[in-house]
Amino acid sequence: MTDRTEPRDIPRFTLLVYWGCILLGMAIPPTASIAVDTLKHGQSISQAVHQWHIHLFAPGYNLFLIAMLNAIPFILLAVFALLHLGWAGPDRTGLRRRMSGVVVAAIAAVGLSLWTHVMTLWHPDAQGALAYVFLPFVLAMVIPLSYLAGWGGAYLLQGAKSGRLISS
Repeated sequence: MTDRTEPRDIPRFTLLVYWGCILLGMAIPPTASIAVDTLKHGQSISQAVHQWHIHLFAPGYNLFLIAMLNAIPFILLAVFALLHLGWAGPDRTGLRRRMSGVVVAAIAAVGLSLWTHVMTLWHPDAQGALAYVFLPFVLAMVIPLSYLAGWGGAYLLQGAKSGRLISS
């Protein structure tokens, strides 16, 4: 079965995923911090942004370091997507499966990171900072597994459409 993805759309999609992963990786911690300050603590958005700005490099908070730690797996995913989709080959075989895998990996990484940051800020305790330390390692394990799930799901859907599913 041939892919109907236009060749001119592939670089656009690849660059969108590349920069989207990097920017989301860096934007999730401040977004979660501002959202929790607004929703839980009743601050206005400008107060929450000011609070975030004060704690950006403050000892004991260092939200910049948290954002950089969070961005590491997203940068790795972005580089993987750039290389993986860029080297699809001239015949574009399996490109939809690759694209599906990368999108599912990005969605899983964003969801897990956002959930971790919001829950850590919503329910603060003495060990809450450990979540920020272990999150990059957990994301480094979740991203390949979710890529495989997305790739496998696309493979099964593509096989079901063409009637070539492997039966046991």
